[in-house]
Amino acid sequence: MASATLSALAGSLLSPLREVSLEKLIGYLWDYLSSSPSPSSPDEAEKQQQLEHLLEALKGAKENVKSIQRDIIRLFKEHKQNETVVSLHNKLKDVDYDIQDLESEMKYMELERKVQEINKAEVEEADTSTTQSIRGLKRLIPFRRPTSSTSEKKRRLLTSSQFSSLSTDDEIVRKVTSITKQINCIELKLAAQIKLEEWFDRIKLNGVYDPREQHHFNQNKRVTTSSTNERKIYGRKDEIQRLIEFLKGPNVNDIVSVTPIVGMGGIGKTTLAQFVFNHIEIEDHFDNKAWIWVSDHFDRFRIIKQIVDSFCIGNAISSTVPCGNTNSLDLLERELRRHLRGKKFLLVLDDIWSDEWQLLLTPLQSAQAQAIKIIVTCRERMVLRNKDKENQINLGGIDGGEFWSLFLSCAFGGNNPINYSQKLHDIGKHIVKKLMGSPLAAKTVGKLLGRCLTEEHWNDVLENDLWKLKTDAHDIMPALALSYYHLPLHLQLCFAFCSVLPSHVYEPDEVICMWIANGYVPESGRSSKTMNDIGKEYYHELQEMGFFNANPIFVTMHDLMHDLAGLVSHGETCIYESESDKQISENVRHLRAKNRYLGLVHGTNNLRTLILYGTNGIPTFLNHGAFNKIRVLMIYDNIMEEFPDAIPHLKHLQYLTLWENKIKSIPDSLCGLYQLRALKLMPPQTLPSQFHSLINLEILRLTMEYPEELEYHVNKERGFTVAQLRNMNQLRGDLSILGLENIDNKEEVMKAKLKLKRHLKRLRLCWNNTVHGCEHNDIQEEVLEGLEPHPNLEVLEIKGYMGFKIPSWLMKLQKLKRICLSNCRNLPCLPAAVGLLHSLEELRLFDIENLAIECKPCDYSETEIFPSLQLLSLKNITVSFTGMPISSSSSSLTAPRQRKLFPRLQNLTVEKCNGVNEFPWPIYSTLKKLNIRNSPNLDDLLPECLHSLSSLTRLELRGAKIKTFAAEVMATLLALEELMLVDCNELLSVEGLQALPSLRLLFISQCPKFKSWCMEEMAKLHEICLTSCEDLESLPPWLHRLLLLKRLSITHCSKFRSLPEDGLPSSLVILNIIECDRGLIERCQQERSPEWLMIQHIPEQNYLS
Repeated sequence: MASATLSALAGSLLSPLREVSLEKLIGYLWDYLSSSPSPSSPDEAEKQQQLEHLLEALKGAKENVKSIQRDIIRLFKEHKQNETVVSLHNKLKDVDYDIQDLESEMKYMELERKVQEINKAEVEEADTSTTQSIRGLKRLIPFRRPTSSTSEKKRRLLTSSQFSSLSTDDEIVRKVTSITKQINCIELKLAAQIKLEEWFDRIKLNGVYDPREQHHFNQNKRVTTSSTNERKIYGRKDEIQRLIEFLKGPNVNDIVSVTPIVGMGGIGKTTLAQFVFNHIEIEDHFDNKAWIWVSDHFDRFRIIKQIVDSFCIGNAISSTVPCGNTNSLDLLERELRRHLRGKKFLLVLDDIWSDEWQLLLTPLQSAQAQAIKIIVTCRERMVLRNKDKENQINLGGIDGGEFWSLFLSCAFGGNNPINYSQKLHDIGKHIVKKLMGSPLAAKTVGKLLGRCLTEEHWNDVLENDLWKLKTDAHDIMPALALSYYHLPLHLQLCFAFCSVLPSHVYEPDEVICMWIANGYVPESGRSSKTMNDIGKEYYHELQEMGFFNANPIFVTMHDLMHDLAGLVSHGETCIYESESDKQISENVRHLRAKNRYLGLVHGTNNLRTLILYGTNGIPTFLNHGAFNKIRVLMIYDNIMEEFPDAIPHLKHLQYLTLWENKIKSIPDSLCGLYQLRALKLMPPQTLPSQFHSLINLEILRLTMEYPEELEYHVNKERGFTVAQLRNMNQLRGDLSILGLENIDNKEEVMKAKLKLKRHLKRLRLCWNNTVHGCEHNDIQEEVLEGLEPHPNLEVLEIKGYMGFKIPSWLMKLQKLKRICLSNCRNLPCLPAAVGLLHSLEELRLFDIENLAIECKPCDYSETEIFPSLQLLSLKNITVSFTGMPISSSSSSLTAPRQRKLFPRLQNLTVEKCNGVNEFPWPIYSTLKKLNIRNSPNLDDLLPECLHSLSSLTRLELRGAKIKTFAAEVMATLLALEELMLVDCNELLSVEGLQALPSLRLLFISQCPKFKSWCMEEMAKLHEICLTSCEDLESLPPWLHRLLLLKRLSITHCSKFRSLPEDGLPSSLVILNIIECDRGLIERCQQERSPEWLMIQHIPEQNYLS
């Protein structure tokens, strides 16, 4: 339901324009002319001369384009509704797209030449006979073109104009000429518009009238004060308490203390500051208070004057400078310092957009005030000083019940919600999920819903995008849009593009690749950063500012943010959701369609992004000229069986996804898409022989099972040789190579050229050692040696390797953070050099029969062994630590050498290990988490081996033959907070645990003999969980004295039949009694029974018999 308000709002939100530049195009033309052979005819000479002249013309226009863009953006900011300015903006955007298209075509030519040179070099290197040379020359053709026997349909594809190539100078001349003409035309029209604007300005200055006044758009400028109508703040109890404590507390190191309130638009930052500013607890705490609305236009003079006015108004006698009668900033700052002398002062700076506010601190810090407290509200942490971030309050959405209460208050007003149907409440809960916990959204939508408290009206609201909701959307979106318009131009482009993406889960690298494909991420020039590096910076900035959710793995956006992206990309993005005959606008660049019929696409040939769902007849559909400029193509069609013929001709294509289909084979012609950066396919039966020609690939996925990594199964018969990876040196992220048992020599595996793949971060190498022939250990050693990766590698996993040697290149990987060796049964040792990898943080060793870890390097004097290792995990392994001192005496803890072994180890897991020999337990004072699981050879060391692990916070003992605990050992575990005892069949008592000074969680499970508690309480306990302890009959009598206990769970303890006589602690919040004595469970639920009276204060109780 498009409304006038929506149109006005959309009109004021001009879609972003990337920085137009001719730099790259000039470079391509220069290279093209430089590499062109000498002309062999007058016509060729004339064309070359034309190109040289056009090159000079482009160089002359280079600066003009920048000036044009600056002027258009300036005019738009001043006159948002000027149709001429908007038209010029759109024309400049069209020119930019033409520039990108020509750059892309010339880039394609460059890559085509590069592939031919690579193939030619390989032929010359490999061919040693005439026959081999003839075979090799065939590979000079980068991909197989249709032959004379090709079907009529394929011939039409090949000859149609949309797939023509830049094969002649004529095409280049025509396109460059068109670009220069468009730039000149825009420049002339812009000059005329600027003159008109200057004339209008002169008329206005002469006091006649403002000829533009009728076109002004009321933006409803927001100004805040300390006054508020909010009688109650929902969901901010903790934040209010923190602010009050900050305001009433002492200043630590400075006269001025700052606490920032940070959050997205509409989240309640100003409301929270207003509430605290007027709070009764601080009313008499300050001698004076001032509230300043800063806004995106920072005016230092205005702000200082308003602060001084806060002292002057109502007390004019105290001022030496008449309020409002000076234009001197210096006089005002001196007057401010005079007023502040010896005073306590509270200052709120609301709505900060830049770090310029820090200029205000100078006069405040130099004043001889008793104390100055400052609350600042902002959307971005980047405007803050580092020291201010210590007191920072991050304001997110209001949670659960509190937000529901706010919503009900806004929607029902003075009406009682109880008087309305449950169905209406259910619809309301669905609406609430879309509001991102935003108080502003709750108020806005609540007002709309309150107009008509019917299920029909509420459903109508639920089923429409929030930004389409008549005038009320105008209240939500400007709050978010203001953040958007303070983004740099490049971030605006990236965010707006995301409106076309469906609600699938995407990796950041995938979205960044789409940004790059659409030209939103520039090349770094002289910097060593890749475009992907720059794209990651963009992504993290958008995430930092709340435009993306804080998900560390996937890109996700809240519904409101997605609506905002749709609004600001209005006109360029089309979401085609239902069958209709509507024509797609020629301005649409990004199209997503879900139905079988796409309507009329004849009006456009400008599509850059196309996302199709369940669309029948795709091969014919893609033949249309509207799609020849596609950069990003995603097709999800579970009935598609043939690879679309048109796709290999889309030479601009950089991102291709063909998921959820039945395609089994890939044509050789796909290998001519040299610009492809991302390729995601269902696992094909065979791989084309020229697959290695995709030299630009960064993301390659051949299975949906592991969408976050490239899992490459070696299978020579199907074309999956490691040599296919040889030229894909831009691959990034995770690479798994499986089926390495199918390779029988080092020379073959070296063709993968992993050493050149500098962007790979994780490498997994897998052998299936159950396959016949895996006993050839020397072959596996050669193969592993030939798989040397680039030194940038961070994670290495080797599985099923049957060799006896660690590869020599392992010691070169100085950026390696994690090593995992699994099922490498024959591996005898990890050499000492592994312990010198200074970046190694994790070492995981699984399923190895007998492994020695050498811990004594040649030069032992000042060398730390495993200097950065934080996690060591040993599973189903017999391991020995050789060359390591094993003294367990207390004096050994101070020995210089021992302090250098595993100096930063924090997490140790030992599981199903037959032996852990010569392990120096006493040295691990840094250890925080220790798990010992089903390793009987360690039973004799327990619990003494735990002595002096003073940093340990979590301990799990599983399957240990331990009966009780020595108090003198427990007393040394100063930091232990969580203790998990599982399947300890000999455990009788927890006597000794009372010596643990910090224990918060006690978990005991499957300990059939456990029944006895210690005689003294464990005062710090927050949670007790007991499960499957067959002999447990009761809880300790001192339980009621545990005033911090919040949760108590007893499950599957058949003999447990009574609660302590003195009751349960008043602090208890959750009580679970599951599958215990049925009589006890019945009494707990029987009103007025002794057990019922004992537990009636507990809010949450769960029973199951």
